[in-house]
Amino acid sequence: MKLYQKYLAFILLILIVSTVYFYIKNEQEFEGRVHTVLIDILDKKIENEKAKAFNFALALSQNDTLQKAIKNNNAKKSYKILKDYMKTIETFSGSQVRIQIVTPDYTIFARSWDNSDAGVNIKNNRPDLEEVRRTLTPHLSFEAARRLVLIASIPIVTDNKFIGFLEVIQRFGEFERYFSKYAIGLVALLDKKYENQAVLLDKNQRIGNMIVANNGANINQIKILKKLNFTTLQNRGFIKKEKHIFFYKTIFNADDENIGSFILVLSLDRLKLFSAFETELDSFFTYARKDLYHSMTNKKKINHYENLTNKELLSLKNCMYNEDRQYIEEKLTKELQSYTKSELISLLLDSNSNNISRGEIK
Repeated sequence: MKLYQKYLAFILLILIVSTVYFYIKNEQEFEGRVHTVLIDILDKKIENEKAKAFNFALALSQNDTLQKAIKNNNAKKSYKILKDYMKTIETFSGSQVRIQIVTPDYTIFARSWDNSDAGVNIKNNRPDLEEVRRTLTPHLSFEAARRLVLIASIPIVTDNKFIGFLEVIQRFGEFERYFSKYAIGLVALLDKKYENQAVLLDKNQRIGNMIVANNGANINQIKILKKLNFTTLQNRGFIKKEKHIFFYKTIFNADDENIGSFILVLSLDRLKLFSAFETELDSFFTYARKDLYHSMTNKKKINHYENLTNKELLSLKNCMYNEDRQYIEEKLTKELQSYTKSELISLLLDSNSNNISRGEIK
């Protein structure tokens, strides 16, 4: 081979190596951008779910009827109140939550979804409640309770006496449904060192020293995760394997202890779709940040209000979000203009507004 041919071959080799290098570098930078945006969206979703759980728990903890039932040791009535409240939340906000009351000695007093565990003492599973009882301040975080969940714990205090904990509990259904709208999988993992607390996860699949905590995790994605180097995933924040790319986020409890991780899973085909409009990537996910999905459900929720009676609207007015409360008040103001005094008093006394009012109007 002549000298100039060697030079040409050398230059060509440098061009190929440089092209491959910059291609890989650009690809990794893009994947890093996707990782940053997705984790940012996950953070915002977590804060949104925390705020909802806290608001629901705080509102119900101040319910006089519930407080009286607890003080009277009426578990049956408490269960009915919790169950009805849970159904109302699901119907009018779309949120699927679970509610429970725990006594000062850490015994389950009543639960909204299944009262079969009433009477079970959970002190060994809930060390986080000791701080709530000691300080009588609300507590809001992910916890390795009997399973990994998001919990809002509110101390119930009446007449300066602590009578129990009101807790709103969220698993991962809301997160799974949210990310599925963007064809993104979610796997929630709990560190194995908390398995003695999370006794209800004892039969769940394991990935190294982690326990799969969400029921909606994709079985095929779990199989791939078992082949990953988790240390590399934690250090880099994302890693590609087979036909998927996995993004990592640490889960902390109320004491800022690392108790597990969220893994977001995106197919490489979906990643290519994002790369097709790379310059618009941040704008694309801005719509996700604004939460279009919940915007649509809010519109659906307003349609639900249209079909409610004025009596039902009155009963909901004080437990809705501010924007919904304003809508209800405007609707009631318009609707009640045509009511007689008798009908208004009948309505306010929680009777059927079509019936004659109780008592005589003077």
